[in-house]
Amino acid sequence: MATANTPPPHLVFQKLLNLLDDMRRECVHNVSAGQLKKMLGLTMRQGSAISQLKLMLADQPEGVPLKALAARMQMSVPATSLLVEGMVRKGFFERHPNPADRRSVLLVLSERGMSMFHEVYGYFRDMLDAAAADITPQEMAALDSVVRKLERRQAGK
Repeated sequence: MATANTPPPHLVFQKLLNLLDDMRRECVHNVSAGQLKKMLGLTMRQGSAISQLKLMLADQPEGVPLKALAARMQMSVPATSLLVEGMVRKGFFERHPNPADRRSVLLVLSERGMSMFHEVYGYFRDMLDAAAADITPQEMAALDSVVRKLERRQAGK
């Protein structure tokens, strides 16, 4: 809730989104020639798929169901299936049987996919870490708490 001293939440979130978008664009412009060459072999959607799968694997290290990746990327399951097929062919993703559901598979990053993530997205991570240099541990803990609360609310939809 906004008060006389604080802006409404939607403005704060918009500022944060704009800042992160600006940082992401700066990161893309500052990557090395080798990193850029690797990135040029991927579409934006494929690069996003690597990033999203990596993030999801933090909570689901055994693998991510196709439907979950589709939902995260806001794509249909058939479109995500085609995307994943291309990523498997290029050697970035691996499929593993889902022990909980024989009809589905779990997706993980291959060694190549993990390497691509760390090499290309490492610069962005370093940029974010540098940007947070003036944030106290207490402020970071408060931000983490807010993010987790928003994730729980979103997951409950």
